[in-house]
Amino acid sequence: MKITNIRIITPYKDFLGTIEIERGIIRRVIEGKEEGEDMKGLIAVPGLIDIHTHGIGGYDFTSWNSEEEFLNNLTKMKEEYIKHGVTTFLPTTVTLPKEVLLEACKAVGKVQDDSIPGMHLEGPFISEKYAGAQDIRYIRAPDLSEVKQCMELSRNKVKTITLAPEKGLEFIDSLVALGIHVSIGHTDADYEIASRAFLLGADRTTHIFNAMRPLHHRDPGVILATINFSPFVEVIPDFIHVDKELIKFLIKVVGEDRLVSVTDSIMAAGLGDGEYSLGKMSITVKGGRALTKFGKLAGSTLTMDKAFVNLASLAGLQAAVKMTSYNPARAIGLSDRGVIMPGKRADLVLLDEKLRIVKVFVKGEEVEVSKY
Repeated sequence: MKITNIRIITPYKDFLGTIEIERGIIRRVIEGKEEGEDMKGLIAVPGLIDIHTHGIGGYDFTSWNSEEEFLNNLTKMKEEYIKHGVTTFLPTTVTLPKEVLLEACKAVGKVQDDSIPGMHLEGPFISEKYAGAQDIRYIRAPDLSEVKQCMELSRNKVKTITLAPEKGLEFIDSLVALGIHVSIGHTDADYEIASRAFLLGADRTTHIFNAMRPLHHRDPGVILATINFSPFVEVIPDFIHVDKELIKFLIKVVGEDRLVSVTDSIMAAGLGDGEYSLGKMSITVKGGRALTKFGKLAGSTLTMDKAFVNLASLAGLQAAVKMTSYNPARAIGLSDRGVIMPGKRADLVLLDEKLRIVKVFVKGEEVEVSKY
């Protein structure tokens, strides 16, 4: 298959060209028009990648009663993500009782779909003070044996664990040795502890500014340590969790090569206002804001295509591609996707001039995208 006469956005260049696909892989990317399916007026970007999401379209990763229901929910979730241009995602847990977390890991181990390459455990080894919408009853001390059980049951699909480093800096080395990406978050860490965490191998920060010790001129804390040392930095670009002017500041200071757009979405994403849940917690969505009964933000209703549009409005298309595809792939070690270039998976999203999704390809196969 060959698509041509299309504007191609890569982290390196923005040009009119041709993409040739063979057996699910991009074989050629060249400038200029050739024989093929003419895509005049459309824009090609890599499939979007969400490495921190709890749910979408009425489905929640941690609300199910059987393994069969879980697998069915995941299939439905994938369909919803694709509508929004997401071709790879990491289902993300919240802090749960140990037995429920192990069940979730076991269920992920049954998934045979490389669009779902693993999972993200957001907890349970986090700070009670900065738990956010998570249930503090299930927060616990770092436990390597529990993590090893999670890895075994998931068939080594635990890609990321969000950790409060003040709970135990020595734990970071053990997680890294297991091949897990450690993301610092839901934390009361001061600057020294957070800095040491990154130097010990933590390579990401979970949704910067949210659920962490705030920045103060006499107490720079985890936020300045993140800006100085974190290889990758998650941000939720819904302009609710973080003001758009501050996101512009992050793009300037942290740089578009380190920022990772995530949605932190809950089951309400893609739906309207109403009553929903996150794990075992009741959530009310009003005006697009997801809130607990105490008024705390509880995940988001953001979808990744909207995140892309928001970031493009601040920094342009190439920067948006980096933050929604290229950087998320690198942040979890997926070297086969996230960029339009030869040898990569043919996961593509075609947009119109207003950045609305027109077509989605997963491994070179067009997927039906219904209007929503």
